[in-house]
Amino acid sequence: MMPLSFAPEGQLLKLVSIRGGLKMQNRLNALGLTPGTEVMIVSQNPGGPVILAVKDSRLAIGRGLLHHIQVEMDGSSQYETETMDHRFSRFHHARGRRHRRFGDNHR
Repeated sequence: MMPLSFAPEGQLLKLVSIRGGLKMQNRLNALGLTPGTEVMIVSQNPGGPVILAVKDSRLAIGRGLLHHIQVEMDGSSQYETETMDHRFSRFHHARGRRHRRFGDNHR
């Protein structure tokens, strides 16, 4: 078990617990971060929020909050991990198309 802040990008993880006050736990539960949920870090930009993939959606979570979320490596098969990676790669592809459509002149 480790804090989500130490988890690698692209690894399928299982949320174990949330260590914090009741208000923090309720807020994260409302966002879909409940014990037993599978999450994956999609993007980690230095100095910015971390993008998580949770239940077919994306969440931007601040780094300070990540220290309170305890996860463990998911013991799923390689096939399931590849399927999850394929689903998340479509997000990156669609985002890339949007930026290409506007080109470099869009501000």
